Amino acid sequence: MTPTDTHRPPPEYARLSNDELVHRIAARKRELGKALVILGHHYQRDEVIQFADFTGDSLKLSRLAAEQRDAKYIVFCGVHFMAESADILSSDEQTVLLPNMRAGCAMADMASDDAVASALDEVTTGDARIIPITYVNSTAAIKALTARHGGACCTSSNVRNVFAWALGSESDGGAGADKLFAIPDQHLARNTAVALGYALDDCAVYNPMLPDGGIPRDRLARAKFLLWSGHCYVHQLFTPEDVRRVREQHPGIRVIVHPECPHEVVQLADAAGSTEQIIRAIREAPAESSWAIGTETNLVLRLAKERSDCTIRVLSDRPAYCAQMAQINLPHLLWVLDNLAAGRVVNQVSVPPAIAADARLALQRMIDIQPVKGLTRA
Repeated sequence: MTPTDTHRPPPEYARLSNDELVHRIAARKRELGKALVILGHHYQRDEVIQFADFTGDSLKLSRLAAEQRDAKYIVFCGVHFMAESADILSSDEQTVLLPNMRAGCAMADMASDDAVASALDEVTTGDARIIPITYVNSTAAIKALTARHGGACCTSSNVRNVFAWALGSESDGGAGADKLFAIPDQHLARNTAVALGYALDDCAVYNPMLPDGGIPRDRLARAKFLLWSGHCYVHQLFTPEDVRRVREQHPGIRVIVHPECPHEVVQLADAAGSTEQIIRAIREAPAESSWAIGTETNLVLRLAKERSDCTIRVLSDRPAYCAQMAQINLPHLLWVLDNLAAGRVVNQVSVPPAIAADARLALQRMIDIQPVKGLTRA
């Protein structure tokens, strides 16, 4: 099969009706059979999720990608860093495709491997051992750099256990870190540090645009956690005022937020958790209970449909959609499948072997560290 550099479907795909798109995608799935597996992230729209063979958050989909040994083609309905991880974890005989190469991640774009390498040099001082812990929302090159410095990747599902591993002694199987450098989401790192019992003053934000990250030497010496100054724009939309307003409008409602939200929001919520932890909590919730959820709108609306016996709403009155995830749609998905059926590979995501080898180590450490099952209580 011959790869091609064409990145988008021709105009006629956009002119197809929804019914035509659904019918043709279903037909292509049947035609490709076991050679194809489609992975769908929870933040995708329902129209895409309906064709996913597996759905999940970043950790679950990373594990599933590693398990798909029979499928020749892995079509990842997510964003670019997820497809990179799938390519790293899959075999050399498998091909990973991203329906739309424009589906990136704004948070992942807030850190480059060169900038992270410079930062690690800048913050190294004295004998303190600094271990990078990199959120899976990052490039393969940064994941590789993390492994070379003795660190691991994490997701919001297992970040507490990854932090605990990194800070644990080497004699107990930990990384023996004196300090952690959390990349690239400052909110996830800050909320996790506090959940582990550390103080806000134990955290210092590293700004790559400032000399020495903007951290004075004495502050650097005191800090236990160095936080890259990145964030998720979707979860940063949620504010303390949103929490106060929804409680006033709906007395007795319970508030759950994603740990990518700002610390002030997490502290006002009843609990925080990853997408998988939030899903589990809602599925186990008593009938007729009320919930406001601070995470991506597509997931919240899907949960509201699933638990129609409960009152479920997005925490904010403003939309909280991931624009990058929305780049994956039915015309792009059909176009990729049409090409596969015709013997062509389009939009293949392929990580260079040298980078993949190190990045695989950081990802495998992440996969080996179990996620936390329950929510974090505020």
